[in-house]
Amino acid sequence: MSGNDEPMPTAAAEAPTRNAEDSIKTMELYNDIQRIENELKARGISDGDSVDPHVLSSIDSMHYEGDDAIVAAIKALNLASTSEVLDIGSGFGGPARLLAAEAECHVVAMELQRDIHEMATSLTKRCRLDELVRHSHGDILHCDMSTIGAGPGSFDAVVSWLVFLHISDKHSLFSKCNEMLKVKQGKLFCDDFFMLNPFTSEQERSLKNDVYCADLPSREEYIQLLEDCGFHNVIFEDRTGPWTAYVNERLKAFVANRERFEGIHGESPYKHLLHFYTAIISLFNSGSLGGVRIAAEKKP
Repeated sequence: MSGNDEPMPTAAAEAPTRNAEDSIKTMELYNDIQRIENELKARGISDGDSVDPHVLSSIDSMHYEGDDAIVAAIKALNLASTSEVLDIGSGFGGPARLLAAEAECHVVAMELQRDIHEMATSLTKRCRLDELVRHSHGDILHCDMSTIGAGPGSFDAVVSWLVFLHISDKHSLFSKCNEMLKVKQGKLFCDDFFMLNPFTSEQERSLKNDVYCADLPSREEYIQLLEDCGFHNVIFEDRTGPWTAYVNERLKAFVANRERFEGIHGESPYKHLLHFYTAIISLFNSGSLGGVRIAAEKKP
């Protein structure tokens, strides 16, 4: 993440995609979305003030490797001003705004949770990127893209960061991603979790209760799944090492900055994030949870 400040938890990072929005609100990461405004005010940015999307990215996203992950997508997908991109599980819109700011591409940012979607829309306007980023409230598995003037075959790229791990029906998910892509040059790019080694029963409980995911595929299963759903030229980049280092350093920085964090956001949000960060570290350090960056092309 750019800068040294603790990133904010968002729907774009480890947030469940479910039919019932009420179930989302029980997640450890979703107790106080007001924290973004609190953090902005702590930096001297008042309600309604214009915001630099690069400054905002240090507090509105929680995907791993910060802005570097977005730049990697731009390069891998060769995005430009003519590109149309769909961001699934876009959260507060941080990655979508950076894609637009850096590549000048057009992005549809789809988010399931309504309050997150509404705040994302407001933040995009404050960044003056609303001509490039359109926000859509919906579930990728059951969405009507026609409401925003899009549909099957509309996008040059589908992107997502640490969201797909929450969607159990991965065959339907990747089939839908494939459907949304243009026939000849459509590409998929995502950061996700996978099963590096079999999980213990305790690890499975943590994945379910702390991370809100289950049935993570192995490397071989993941690649086969993508191919079954109409993709080829799959690049499976194992990011387990860098991400394990990232989550360990994140916790150290978070604990070291406890006084500042609690002074701005309070004790309860600190405890919620501490619980989550500790659980993620345990899973990565176990050698069972893996991290992957996927790039794949739609079969012609």
